[in-house]
Amino acid sequence: MYLSRISLDPKRAVGMDQWAVMGKIVRRSVDPDPGSDARVLWARISPTTLVISSDTAPAWGKITGAYAASILPMTRHTEGETIRWELITAPTTQREAEPTEANPEPRVKKVALPEPEFEEWLDLKLGSALRVTSAKWKRLGGRPARYHFTGEAIVQDSEALQELALNGIGAGTATGAGLLLASPLEAP
Repeated sequence: MYLSRISLDPKRAVGMDQWAVMGKIVRRSVDPDPGSDARVLWARISPTTLVISSDTAPAWGKITGAYAASILPMTRHTEGETIRWELITAPTTQREAEPTEANPEPRVKKVALPEPEFEEWLDLKLGSALRVTSAKWKRLGGRPARYHFTGEAIVQDSEALQELALNGIGAGTATGAGLLLASPLEAP
């Protein structure tokens, strides 16, 4: 599993501000076979930085506007280790929609999660891998709304953390959301 930080030239990264376009380009850089089941997550964490988590190292030269890359094996954190974590995702939940005359059968609908429910949602999504000790977030926009979460946590299960980092968290994993980043907590 690889974690890649790719430097982008915003002037040359034409079209890369559109999540769907960027998702296709990133996917092709990691695995040119659209029918494969390669796992890839990405997030554009700034106008000049793209982060990719993938099973294989990306051919970063295929990414529009890329001019440099750092590709490293993903760090494994041990149980009991305190880490910093970061996540860009669109927190959603399933809610039953009210029956209407046109559609009398109740159906389940995906809706944006209200902010007061974020901490419980994080515990549910991260709970098998991490015990969150602090969390804060800011709204990034989009629909459903994307949020940038940051905080500290204690690793409960190293293998579960690796799986979350590979599979993603929340909605929008194909369009630049769901990537969980973890790094060692540096001493003050």
